[in-house]
Amino acid sequence: MAERLSKIFYRIMLVIFTAFIGLGVFLGTFGHLESLSYVIALILAAGILLMLKWLQPRISDRLEHLNHPGSVLTGLLLCIFCFVLNLIWVLSFQIEPTVDFKTFHDTARQIAGGERIDMLYIGLFPHILGYSTFLSVFIRLFGDSPLLAPLLNVALTTVSGLCLYILCHRWLGYRQAVFAFFFWSICPSKLLYNSMVMSEPTYTCFILLFLLLLSLACDGRGSYPVRCIAALPLGLACGALLLAINASRPIALILLIAFFLWLFLLRGKELKKLKSWGLLALFTAAMLLSYSRCDYYWNRWEYLHVFEQTSDVPAYNIYVGLNPESEGSYSEEDMDLLLNYRYNEEYGSAVYAQEQMLGEVKKRLSSGEINFPHLFAVKLAKLMGNDEGGAFYAQAELSRPQFVFWTAVGNIYYYILVILSILGAAVLFRKPVYSTVCIAPIYSIGLIMAHLIIEVSGRYKYSIIPLLVIVAAFSLPCGHTPSPKNLSVRQ
Repeated sequence: MAERLSKIFYRIMLVIFTAFIGLGVFLGTFGHLESLSYVIALILAAGILLMLKWLQPRISDRLEHLNHPGSVLTGLLLCIFCFVLNLIWVLSFQIEPTVDFKTFHDTARQIAGGERIDMLYIGLFPHILGYSTFLSVFIRLFGDSPLLAPLLNVALTTVSGLCLYILCHRWLGYRQAVFAFFFWSICPSKLLYNSMVMSEPTYTCFILLFLLLLSLACDGRGSYPVRCIAALPLGLACGALLLAINASRPIALILLIAFFLWLFLLRGKELKKLKSWGLLALFTAAMLLSYSRCDYYWNRWEYLHVFEQTSDVPAYNIYVGLNPESEGSYSEEDMDLLLNYRYNEEYGSAVYAQEQMLGEVKKRLSSGEINFPHLFAVKLAKLMGNDEGGAFYAQAELSRPQFVFWTAVGNIYYYILVILSILGAAVLFRKPVYSTVCIAPIYSIGLIMAHLIIEVSGRYKYSIIPLLVIVAAFSLPCGHTPSPKNLSVRQ
């Protein structure tokens, strides 16, 4: 009975995942017929995939007769490829930090130099302090160079790719692992983002490291005593990573919810095995303990820089996300309202400002001015309808032809990825895999749902892209695995 219910919930989850990304692309293309470039990009993406499908038998036959390098050497070569490709880009294309990116950079410099930061503003958005603290460590080590953040992004991108490679090798096999690493390496929007001072490459890398350690702890094969011994340090490390993610972007709760949904609902026949429950209980306890202790020390560090309590409720972001005029995106008027509360001479504080914004949220909800179906559709299209955010944020440094080129290439790549992800979800629907791979689509669903409520921007799906790559890898046919040590954990 438990296994049957698990399969039902598993398939419901995949249907929701497919609906969100499929509907997002549909609304972003056929829902914007005034700009046919999106539809053309989608048609080109489908055409490229059909051509590759036609060529697949010929390519596969030739590849089968080649002597492939082993898994370790392949991973090393892909690391070099990813690092060099992204390094060449950031060395040849540099962007002066502006707006939010300048705030990150200036705050990191102030922390590194032991200077007083603009605590009144940072207190409203404490995640700025998280990424800036991370960046400040490297400023202290290597100095304040304009290339420091881009080079750090290149390194984080390579680590993310290696995590994808190992995860897909464990869950699928050699061919899918190579696809995942290579496909991530050439992502156009990621190339553009790497030239910017932004937190997305950092917390996305931490998310993938979290998934890797989670898989090692919960999907591993080996003797039960050894797995129990490993569960403790892996749980402690996962808790620390969750705090690092949350400090950079407050999304750790989504990962925790995804983990517990998998733990209690999506493990198939493992739900009936008491031994697995014991191991997972040990891992979960260690993870939660580590997270709570790291959170305690982080709050102390945060207070030393902000000198006040920060709010746990992102009321301002919800208020902006429900703005029918800006369609859930940044609004100058909403920001002015927040700052007026923050700089109130009598009551002004970060907590007070967010409390007042919560009251504003209630007013906006009861105003009757919000057409929720329309607003959610527009926001879903903004978030998941295309992947031209990298070109948008870099347009000041791009000529008009370059902007058009990167927009087109980014969207074609993204639509190929979405189509393959839908095909991969279909494979998972037919042949369920109850490993921790389930957390990839659940997290994607959770992040999309969160941004249907809070402020939305195209770049906020950055961390979903590598998870789409994981799901897309399941659409590839299984092939030759050069290593005799098969790491697959598919059930």
